[in-house]
Amino acid sequence: MCGRYTLYSHEDDLATLFAVETYPLTARYNIAPTTNVPVVRQRSDGSRVMEEMRWGLVPHWVKDPKLFKANLFNARSESAAEKPSFRDAMRTHRCLVPASGFYEWRKEGDAKQPYFVYRSDGKPMAFAGLWAVNRNGAEPLATCTILTTDANADMRKLHDRMPVILEEPEWDRWLDTEETDARRLEDILDPVAEGLLEMHPVDRAVGNPRTDGPTCVQRLA
Repeated sequence: MCGRYTLYSHEDDLATLFAVETYPLTARYNIAPTTNVPVVRQRSDGSRVMEEMRWGLVPHWVKDPKLFKANLFNARSESAAEKPSFRDAMRTHRCLVPASGFYEWRKEGDAKQPYFVYRSDGKPMAFAGLWAVNRNGAEPLATCTILTTDANADMRKLHDRMPVILEEPEWDRWLDTEETDARRLEDILDPVAEGLLEMHPVDRAVGNPRTDGPTCVQRLA
């Protein structure tokens, strides 16, 4: 799963990497569901745009978004194309969710120890995501979710699931709005190669979503 992540890369670096116009971003070290996050999607003319959406998908067909209690912040990549909550988005509303890294918890003794997971090359990550706009409330509500897959050998030390991390050559295929057959994208939803990720234990304070700042990602001594 992916229930917390970070994004502290500078907007200029993200603009170059994702080929988008960005806006001022505040470094965030403990992003939690239900907060607004930047995502990258493709416009109908083929260009990319970065915009904010609330993390936790509210499908377009929900009649009253305020009464929708399901916190759909993750979607299993293996079944998203069949699930009513995600299948429409899998066809036409796919996005990238930029991240600097993410957290995962492992049971150690009587407590759960959080670990920070990040790319060994220091580059930002691009999670495979889905988005939707619900227009049944007072204002249109744009939301997103992050796809997960089986953990690779590195991540299985912590958890049996991990976010789908797409490599740059895969971004165009994932964002392509003309590709509506999700089955043709299954090959890029596998776990990332072993050795791409590094991880280290961090302070348990990251379990509190109000905790933020660079100390969140510091390695425990």
